[in-house]
Amino acid sequence: MAESPVTAEYESDGLRLRLVAPPPDLAPYLSGYYRTEVSEGVLVEDYLPPEEGNLRTGAAQVYEACIGDCQLQGVPAGVVSGPTSLVTQLKIENGKFWGMGLTPAGWARLIGVPAQVYANSFCDIHQAGVDPSIASLLDYLREDGDDVVAAVERINATFRALLGNRPASESTIHAVHLSLLSEDANSVNAIATMAGMNPRTFERFCKRHFGFPARSLLKRQRFLRSLGKYMLDPEMHWIKALDTHYWDQAHFIRDFKAVMNMTPGEYAEKPHPIVKAAVAVTNKRAGVAHQALYRPGAALDE
Repeated sequence: MAESPVTAEYESDGLRLRLVAPPPDLAPYLSGYYRTEVSEGVLVEDYLPPEEGNLRTGAAQVYEACIGDCQLQGVPAGVVSGPTSLVTQLKIENGKFWGMGLTPAGWARLIGVPAQVYANSFCDIHQAGVDPSIASLLDYLREDGDDVVAAVERINATFRALLGNRPASESTIHAVHLSLLSEDANSVNAIATMAGMNPRTFERFCKRHFGFPARSLLKRQRFLRSLGKYMLDPEMHWIKALDTHYWDQAHFIRDFKAVMNMTPGEYAEKPHPIVKAAVAVTNKRAGVAHQALYRPGAALDE
């Protein structure tokens, strides 16, 4: 029997989440593969913080989501979801799912559609304009995804076949991504200069490959670093979780309400079964609380 590829696992109250780390050759493009199972009779609801692009597929008795301030709607069985800067509300009852997190370089190389096209939105994979092999992969995982070993082999084979030639922009995407992840990053001009671009060109570059203007990306990262510290230690007071780039707690609360459509206190009072599970497995693997804080270079160094 083949050894299980599962890197980390979390199970509680009818929710089971398993994380599989991509192999080294795919790690710059994919942050992880997630197998989620919600038991019969169990309904989970959660509010997911901003993240990078994803591919997801599954079937459930109830499968609804919305991004930002909107009404929940039924989600297609297989979707490509672009990078987000707003909360994703999610409701699932009795279902099984696979998800694959994409890095910005992975979005450029494997999806190919400009990231701003799907920013803060998701689309049926069969209508998304991506390579047909991705839609076939999601269909396979939805129908035959219970065998994790076979599923991971199929995922790896599909994406390896899509790598093709390395785009000329890939090294710049990677460098900008790492700069945005740095806790020292607080200047758009400094990152643009590092990338060898003038501000207007850099703005277009960020929208195409990251989905949002550079200033919005920096704002998203400081918010996620703060929320991540809190999620790793929910007993921590919010003021102790604040990123150093926040002026004060009021500044953070304004950002929180703009992103999550609620105050930090309201968020803390809600149960977070999916976020809690994702934080547990992601932190165990990569040492960070959220997918959008994943550093692709770390996987190459292991």
